[in-house]
Amino acid sequence: MLSRKLKTHINRFFEPSLPTVACEINHRTIALVRLDSRNPSLVDRFAVAPLPERLVSPSLVRPNIAALPDFIAALKSALAKAEIKTARISLALPDASAKVSLHPLDTLPGNDHEKQQLLRWKLKKTVPFNIEEAHVALLDYKFANGKHLVLTVCIHQEVLAQYEEAFQKLGIHPGYICLSSFAAFELLSRLEPDLGQRSVLLLRARASGVSSLIAQEGRVVFFRQTELDDGASETSMGAASETASLPDLFDEIHPCVTYYQDKLSSQPLDKIYVACAQDPPQALLSSLSDRFRSPVLNLDPLRVFQSPNAAALRSFKNALMPSLGLAAGRF
Repeated sequence: MLSRKLKTHINRFFEPSLPTVACEINHRTIALVRLDSRNPSLVDRFAVAPLPERLVSPSLVRPNIAALPDFIAALKSALAKAEIKTARISLALPDASAKVSLHPLDTLPGNDHEKQQLLRWKLKKTVPFNIEEAHVALLDYKFANGKHLVLTVCIHQEVLAQYEEAFQKLGIHPGYICLSSFAAFELLSRLEPDLGQRSVLLLRARASGVSSLIAQEGRVVFFRQTELDDGASETSMGAASETASLPDLFDEIHPCVTYYQDKLSSQPLDKIYVACAQDPPQALLSSLSDRFRSPVLNLDPLRVFQSPNAAALRSFKNALMPSLGLAAGRF
């Protein structure tokens, strides 16, 4: 199932067809949005609902949800809080629930089945579970010289099945599934219409971990995900403790920029976007811009979205980024 769903998502990375309702699940919250079907920049409904501690623990190798009935109850409560009723939903899962890999290849079979077999053979050496128990989605970038760069997203079928079952128990079909960082990148693609001609780093820093994605002329050429010791909420509640727990942005950006300039280009990145639980101070962004010789910008959903409840949207905008990216990808 995920092979078809994630492959559809990645293959239409900049022009997906999605429901108006989207949800992101992470270890601490459920974030829901619904966009106005006639005005895609208007957030019609939204909510960020906390989850009980340890109810969701993202992992590659074990079920992510500790107690499915409790998670279903939390999901039902979040939908009620957002006043959303839907039969279809787009879903963003934690980055740590799946393994993202990039495979440079001189040649690639033309047959889809043979591609899957080759890539599963390569992944067999790196994933910490039986590759036959995985769903594998892939996106093939072919260069002018005939070589390929293949992006794969690999998730254990039991991990996926748990998330799907929770929604299905409520009569909701999660027909479109991806990882949170790819969903947030959908939002960035709305902010930067010419993203396909640029080299951009998107760094998502949260209390639980950091994910870094570099796209070069529309191709994802780098992905890095690191889990951190978690002790804070992802919502804007408890903002002071959350900001204090964020990693040093220079230390996180530096290895990504170094890799890009050593392996991919001698030129600076066109732009660096950071997506944090709280907006970084402008003075910090300016300092980082000078050090990396690239504009370092805050990824701000309010450049695109508005809501009748403007104050609440402003408070929760950062927690809603992946959900907004998925919902916006529909239009």
